[in-house]
Amino acid sequence: MAVSTAATAASTNELLLAASEQVEYQEPSWFAVVLIGILAITGSVFVLVSARAMYLAPDALSQLNMTGPAMGVGIPLLICANLVFHFATEGFVLGYLIRACVAITAFLVISSVGSFFMGRALHATHWDHTVPLSGGTRQPDAK
Repeated sequence: MAVSTAATAASTNELLLAASEQVEYQEPSWFAVVLIGILAITGSVFVLVSARAMYLAPDALSQLNMTGPAMGVGIPLLICANLVFHFATEGFVLGYLIRACVAITAFLVISSVGSFFMGRALHATHWDHTVPLSGGTRQPDAK
């Protein structure tokens, strides 16, 4: 019984310490809201257009190339919108800035490396990129 009482007291102390460290929240200004909206909508449009282009691409190599705008611009803009939101509501926090910079850098590096390896895999299979993905046949060469 003494062990559970001590554990309860410790958890209560942790809860009180966490409550005292709460971050002060403030409403973002109109400029911050407009900036967040522009960044988020622009990033979302890049992702949407890239997804639609991937859907309409005729072959796997073209689909792979269509991920560029979403990965290179869309997702980093969404990360920036999140960063601006946190700065507008909680003030400048160095940890948020470092986290956003690391996330954008890591995302760009990982997406470019992944695109490189997927392209090599497609090339290594000697895949005929002129045949449609729908299972049709290649058009005969005009002579």
